Amino acid sequence: MIKKISLLLLILGIGIIAIINYRIPFFKPAGGPWSIGFGFSSTYPKCNNFKKNKIYSFEELKKQIGNTQFIADPFFLKEKDSFYLFFEHKKINDYHAVIGLLTSKDGQHYQYRGTVLKERFHLSYPQVFKYQNEFYMLPESQGANHVLLYKANKFPFGWKVCDTLLANTRLKDPTIYLSDTLKVIVGSDKNFKMHLYTADKLQGDWTLHSRPIVMEGSESRPGGRIFADKSGLLLPVQSFHKGYGSGLSVYRLKFDNKAYTVRKEKHLLLQSQQDIKEFNAGMHHLDMQKIGNQYYSVYDGNQLEHNQKIFNYKAPILLNCLDLKDWCRQNLIY
Repeated sequence: MIKKISLLLLILGIGIIAIINYRIPFFKPAGGPWSIGFGFSSTYPKCNNFKKNKIYSFEELKKQIGNTQFIADPFFLKEKDSFYLFFEHKKINDYHAVIGLLTSKDGQHYQYRGTVLKERFHLSYPQVFKYQNEFYMLPESQGANHVLLYKANKFPFGWKVCDTLLANTRLKDPTIYLSDTLKVIVGSDKNFKMHLYTADKLQGDWTLHSRPIVMEGSESRPGGRIFADKSGLLLPVQSFHKGYGSGLSVYRLKFDNKAYTVRKEKHLLLQSQQDIKEFNAGMHHLDMQKIGNQYYSVYDGNQLEHNQKIFNYKAPILLNCLDLKDWCRQNLIY
């Protein structure tokens, strides 16, 4: 009897380990430097063949200025006849990343315009947007211990803090959506939980929603601009299915007055591209907007540092537990 119980427990343990490893492997690729890609497509949330799109690699920028470790988190604005692409720029000799700028007339050939924002703390995720004829940027500013809003005095330059939207709050990749009837910010904490905040106006009183946790677990960190269509909002979310930076899924957010629902719309829209060197380790960011009758997207990805894989047992166990908890919360409570 004891042997049978032991055998059953052994089989059960092996099964659990196999499931955990299948969902989030214990061995993950060793990611290296990040680069940026961009191109047009005909539908959302689908991207064109990445092979046909253009790539602005960290190597290309390194050749120009000789001081680039990686470039990532691209956001863009199409203003008049130009594309303005803002990105996280980690320089080799700087401890903190800054916000850089690329510009283009056709969305295909970009020129580096330099650093547009530098602080005493790390900056990334430079979500730029135009609102009521003014230009704003909501970057990740965890190092300041606040969620800071910047305004351009002379777009695309002259960025200065104009408001603290959330004081004493550290959010990873805060992502904002503004309309006449809805104003929301989502962002993640260090415990793999995505929080939702609402306000009556951009520079108003941002407070936690009555249902503050949107999701948690392996897909709980925003990964780009919120896109609105007739069916609601589409939110890119980073996926940790093969470790940080390995993929990106798209979720549907629907609001009915103050209540909302969330469900996955597209699993792993972005993931590693084995035949593209710059993106063969993974992808984790997307900003797609409608330009005329087409969709223009900017995204990032990183390349393999080497062929060896890194062992990590904590993250797969933790994230699988959080995923199970999140599934129960989404399906049994709401």
